[in-house]
Amino acid sequence: MDDAHPHSDDLQRGLISEDLLNFRWLDDIALSPDGACVAYTVRQPLTEINGYATRVYIRDLASGRTDCLTPGIVAAHSLAWSRDGAKLAFGCTEAGAHSVRVWSRADASTRSYAVSGEAFTSIDWSPDGTRLVGVRWTTIRHPEDRAAMPGIPAPTIKVVRRLRYKQDGSGWVHDRFTQIWLLELQTGDLVQLTHSECDYATPKWSLAGDRLAFVGTSREQDIPLGYGQIFLLDLPGGHPYPLLPGWQGSALSPVWGEDDRFIAFAGHNLPPPVNRRNFWQPYLVDVASRTARKLGEDIDEEVGNYAVADQRKGLANITLKWAAGDPYIYFLMTEKGATNLFRIDTSGNYERIVGGASVTFEYSPTVGGVVAYGQANPSNPGELFLWQEGASNLLSDFNPWLRDHRLSPPEEYWYDGLEGAKVHAWLVKPVDFDPARRYPTIVYVHCSMFSWDFNHEVQVYANAGYVVAYFNQRGTTAGYGQAWTHASEGDQGGADYQEIMLGVDELVARPYVDAARLGVTGGSCGGFMTNWIVGHTDRFAAAVTQRSITNQISFFGTSDIGPEGTEGETGTNAWKDLDASWRQSPIAYAASINTPLLILHADQDYRCALDQAEQLFAVLRWMRKTVEMVIFEGENHGLTRGGRPGNRIEHQRRILGWFQKYLGTHSIDSGGSS
Repeated sequence: MDDAHPHSDDLQRGLISEDLLNFRWLDDIALSPDGACVAYTVRQPLTEINGYATRVYIRDLASGRTDCLTPGIVAAHSLAWSRDGAKLAFGCTEAGAHSVRVWSRADASTRSYAVSGEAFTSIDWSPDGTRLVGVRWTTIRHPEDRAAMPGIPAPTIKVVRRLRYKQDGSGWVHDRFTQIWLLELQTGDLVQLTHSECDYATPKWSLAGDRLAFVGTSREQDIPLGYGQIFLLDLPGGHPYPLLPGWQGSALSPVWGEDDRFIAFAGHNLPPPVNRRNFWQPYLVDVASRTARKLGEDIDEEVGNYAVADQRKGLANITLKWAAGDPYIYFLMTEKGATNLFRIDTSGNYERIVGGASVTFEYSPTVGGVVAYGQANPSNPGELFLWQEGASNLLSDFNPWLRDHRLSPPEEYWYDGLEGAKVHAWLVKPVDFDPARRYPTIVYVHCSMFSWDFNHEVQVYANAGYVVAYFNQRGTTAGYGQAWTHASEGDQGGADYQEIMLGVDELVARPYVDAARLGVTGGSCGGFMTNWIVGHTDRFAAAVTQRSITNQISFFGTSDIGPEGTEGETGTNAWKDLDASWRQSPIAYAASINTPLLILHADQDYRCALDQAEQLFAVLRWMRKTVEMVIFEGENHGLTRGGRPGNRIEHQRRILGWFQKYLGTHSIDSGGSS
C-alpha cells in the first residue's frame, strides 16, 4: 500500500468527493517499434497547485523496470518514438515554459529544446531521426488587418471572419490557427510549414520521408473543408494540397502504410453541413489514384471512444494507427456501452481483439501484432495492458488504494422502449444495500453514451445512500448503430424524453426504489434533458442541471460547435420556424417547472454559453420558483473531467448537497412511507 494513502480509518468505506485527490490516470501510450518497452503518461491531481501533473514513464517489458522521466510538476504530452526506437520525444510544460524533450534509450539522457510561445504538440518523427513535425497555435495576420499607428492608442478588438472563433478549453481563437511546424533537432530551430487561416492537425511523416499527411479544417461548416480533409505536403518546399479533391464529408487521423501506397483514416463522405451525429468509420486511400473506399462495409458503429464518465480529460480518441510494415490497421470502436479495440486489413477483414464490459481508451501497436493499451472498467479507472498473440497481460497498478474502499458494481439491464426497441441501462445500488428497504434514487440523463467506464461521481452517490440509474435511450451519440443516434434529430425532448420516462416507470416498479424521492441530473445534452424533464413532469423531487442548453433560439451561433449544431439537433432554425425552435427549448416550459432546481455552469464554457444558465435562472427566480445557480470561475465545459481539482470536488458536493436537502439520504422499510 502506498504510504501516501493511509487507510486505517477509511477501510471499506465507499468513495467520497475528496477521494478525487487520490486518483492516478493513465493517459498517452507509446509502444517502442521493437516492442521492447512502452512509454506512457500518468496524470494526477496536485493539491499544492490545485491542478495536475502529467509525468512520463518508461517500462522495460522484459525486466519490468519502470523509470519516471519527468519527476517534477510538469504537463507532458505527445509521446512519439523515433522510427528506430532509439529515442522518445514528447512535449512538456513546466513552470509555464514549453519545451520538447528527447530521451535517448542508449544512455537514458534527455535533451530539452525550448519552445517559445505556444506549445509543440502532435509530434511525429522524420524517418531519418533528424526532425520532428508537430502542431502549434499560431497567430495568422490577415491582409486587411491594420497595424497600430504611431501616436494613436492601439484598439483592443477581436476581428471575427470564421464561424468557429472560439473553442472550449482554448478560449477565443479568432486570430490563432493550429499550424504545422518542424523542429530541427540539430539546431533547435522551429520552421513553420503552413501559413493559412485553416486549422491543421495530426501530421504524419510518410515512410519514405518525402511527404507529410495531415488534416485541415476550415472554420466554416457549410463547405466540405468544414469538418476536416486530408492534405499532403511534399518536402522540401511544397504547399498543402488535398489528397481527395472530391471528398465532401469528414476525414480524421491519416496514417501511412504499405510503402506509402495507402493512407488509412477515419471519416465519412456525407455532404456539408456535416452533423456531428454522423459516424466516422475506417477508410483507405489509394495514394496514387487519390480515391478512397470504406473498410468493413458492414460496420455500423463509430470509430473512437464515446464512453461518458469523469475519468478521461478528453473524449472520443478518433484515431487509426498503422505500424510500419504491419498488415493491420488498429482503431477503437464504440459498441453498446463499451469501447473495444479492433484491427482491420486493407481488404476490409476485421476483428475485435480486446473487448468485454470495459472501455479501452488508448492504444499503441507495433509490427508483429503487439499492442499496448489502456483499459478501464467499473472497478478501475484504467490500467496498462499488453496484447500479444491473443492474450492480454496486466502491466500496472495505478490505484491500489481503491482496493481498500467499497465500490458498488453497476448492474446492466435492458428495458422496453418505444416501438418495440430495447434500451440499454445500468443501475448502481447503495454500498450498504438492503433489499428490504427503499432508497432515494437519482436518474442520470445524457444523450452521449453511458458506459462500462469507472465513474467516481456515481460511486460517491452510491456511498451516500442513493440508487443511481442511467439509460442509453434513442439519440445516444454512439454504440447502437447510426439509425439509433439519428432517431432524436429534429425531435429534441420528444421520443427520447418518452423513452427515458419509460425507464423511470420500470425503475420505480422495483421494490427498493422510493418513487416519492426521485432526483434527476445531467450535463450538456443531459442538462438540456434535465431542464426538459422538470418542465414536463413533477415526478422528481429535486433536479440538478449542469452546463446545459435552455433556449434553442438564443443558443444559435454561440457555441464552439457552431450554428450547425443547433439545426442538426432541432431540425430547424429560428428564422425558418420560430415556433419549432421555441417548442424544443426547455425555457418555453419554465412556468411548469415546480421541481427545486440547482443550475451549475462554468463562466468559460464555450460549448454551452453561460447565458443559457442565466436565462433559466432569471425566469425561474422571477416566477418565485425554487432555484439556485452556482457558477464555477475559470472553468470550461469539461469541468467535471479536467477542471481544477478543488472545483471538481465542489461540483460533486453541490450536487450531493442538493439531493440531500430535497431527497434525504436515509432508506425506509419497504412497507413504510417517506
